[in-house]
Amino acid sequence: MKRTSALLVLFMFLFSSLAAAPDFTQADLLMDREEFSLCETELMVQKSLATTDLEQAEVLWRLARLQVNIGDELPDDDKDAKYVEYDKGEAYALSSVEKYPNAMAYLWKSSNNGRWGQTRGPLNALGKAKGMLEDLTLVVNEFNTLDSTETWYVLSSLYDELPGGFISFGNKMWAISYMRKAMETLPTKLLKPGHYKKFAEELYSRNWNASKRTKEFKKMESDWKGSATNLEKYRYYEGVDSGSVKPFYSSVLLTQMSDRQEALMVLAYIKAKYKVFANRQPSDAETMAEIEELYSKWT
Repeated sequence: MKRTSALLVLFMFLFSSLAAAPDFTQADLLMDREEFSLCETELMVQKSLATTDLEQAEVLWRLARLQVNIGDELPDDDKDAKYVEYDKGEAYALSSVEKYPNAMAYLWKSSNNGRWGQTRGPLNALGKAKGMLEDLTLVVNEFNTLDSTETWYVLSSLYDELPGGFISFGNKMWAISYMRKAMETLPTKLLKPGHYKKFAEELYSRNWNASKRTKEFKKMESDWKGSATNLEKYRYYEGVDSGSVKPFYSSVLLTQMSDRQEALMVLAYIKAKYKVFANRQPSDAETMAEIEELYSKWT
């Protein structure tokens, strides 16, 4: 009887192991903690459990996301090694799309390509830009993914860093609106100081006074209401309610401050938040040092 019970327990254990579906809780936590080596190991475990195309796609886009961070951690002068990691990330993203088309695969394909271009230099970044925009357009238009702070951040970076006019499609005004959306969709569990720094730099560079902001936001409102697609609509996100909006880091409306006043407010907010934030990550300290330097320079 005991032998029969033991065999039954063993059978049930083996069956449950074989039937187990991937669980990404630990992998996502390790990613948030920037424990990239452990995260990769955990994802490979989950990959062995993935049986459906959707499950495999979920693993693969996470591996693509991981590769961006692995490449970023490498020294800037080791460009060849960076290319290898970003190429690997793009391959994971493509495999994810092949298994089961999904928004996150297109996002991290775009992000790996963007990092590859930035590492190679301006001309190569231009070469990657069209494909990146196509991927991000799918994310926000076809998949209607509007709550991904990384998507809006990459879109903002793309429009901010590219030249405009006849050379490329860069547009610094649209970049700021996309970055506003990135700020609104920040996950509360992460600090993301790089978002604050980028947004502040974009605002400081534009340098509109409060009066000009009020006029321009009102113009943007009609474009916001009249745009047909998400990608077009969010180019004018600053025009929501003609700028009569109070952001989470401010006690006054957007129309009641200048670009540079807002830029300083953004940096002051993240400086204060950093002091009390419990879930700091290793990369946060370096970005905060840059923010401190910027704040001192601007004040």
